[in-house]
Amino acid sequence: MLDGPRIDLLSKLPYEIASYILHFIDMHTLLTKVALISRTWCQLSRDNEVWKSVYLCQKRWKIRIPSRQPQQRAISAMATASDSSTTNDALSSDLSKQVSTSTSVAPNTPLNWRMLCYNRIQLEKRWLSVPRWTSLTGHKDSVYCVQFDHSKIVTGSRDNTIKFWDLHTLKNTDTLYGHTQSVLCLQFDDNLMVSGSSDNSIIVWDMDTRQPIRRLQGHAAGVLDVCFDSQYIVSCSKDTTIKVWDLKTGALLRTMVGHRGPVNAVQLYKGQVVSASGDGMVKLWNVETGQCVRDFVGHLRGLACVQFDGETIVSGSNDKTIRIWDAATGRCRQVLCGHENLVRTLHFENNKIVSGSYDNTVRVWDMTTGQCTLEIAAGHTSWVFDVQFSASRIIRFVLAKRTTAV
Repeated sequence: MLDGPRIDLLSKLPYEIASYILHFIDMHTLLTKVALISRTWCQLSRDNEVWKSVYLCQKRWKIRIPSRQPQQRAISAMATASDSSTTNDALSSDLSKQVSTSTSVAPNTPLNWRMLCYNRIQLEKRWLSVPRWTSLTGHKDSVYCVQFDHSKIVTGSRDNTIKFWDLHTLKNTDTLYGHTQSVLCLQFDDNLMVSGSSDNSIIVWDMDTRQPIRRLQGHAAGVLDVCFDSQYIVSCSKDTTIKVWDLKTGALLRTMVGHRGPVNAVQLYKGQVVSASGDGMVKLWNVETGQCVRDFVGHLRGLACVQFDGETIVSGSNDKTIRIWDAATGRCRQVLCGHENLVRTLHFENNKIVSGSYDNTVRVWDMTTGQCTLEIAAGHTSWVFDVQFSASRIIRFVLAKRTTAV
């Protein structure tokens, strides 16, 4: 039969069946080998519907596609495609015109799904290598906290100020004065920013005017973390309490007491608050009643950071470990070991955890396997105090430096 006629079975099949068969080929083969077999295979390997199926079959890849069509809305969850500022690749540059981490794709804009797949592969490769970094210099003392979006970075410092930086030019665009001591924490959205300080106060800022709206007083010691949603501001303090404030009026609604040490971090998600304390405990609270719903026991020393997405809690501790918890049951799913000192900060999303430690390193972890996939030791000679990441950037800060690494 080897000497008989050769038949290209794929070219003899109806288009729908032929393209369906290609859905089962891995992306590397589809990108590099299938197109070389014949003209028919080449044409099918570049088919947009084939690549759409490949992309959507990757559970870790999500994209927001606003549409009036229910079936298209069902596709979306969150935008995690790369933005063009981190690569010079032509495909990535074209992609950025269609999709970004911060803006949705226009409903009538056709997507090049092959380009999307290629770009995501390149992003995942970069998560396995030490990235290039740039330092931002401007604060007069240590940088304690950070948040960023598609256009700006906002930082809080021991010099009592909050600075705004242009994410593309990396230039300082604005400096806010209001706190009389170190700015320890902040969170912002499109309309408001809330900051907490060693001066025991919380300031609510207008993001358009960059001016204070109101100052909240009530804590008896420094405010170590803040978070807010459309109804509440939640703050925690060295005074061992958690306070819930009305977002619109600034009225103190309730104080949650239960920790025996400083409450170092809080996260608010759909009526639930997770707190992490120096007493070694993670607690889950009902924000409306102020009652503690569940304790999470396992860390051997005090906690410094926590994040919560409604289902999963990730906490970092002075016992040098990171723990992944099931919020509904309190069960510890994984213990991640690797840092050689206090895990001071962490951020998780899309099956990745990025953590920063007093061992001067930033580590990237796979949440499924619990393995450390990347260690970033370059760039800092002191403690890493805060870290955030998107699909294409890690932004990290150190305690004893005046610079910011992007």
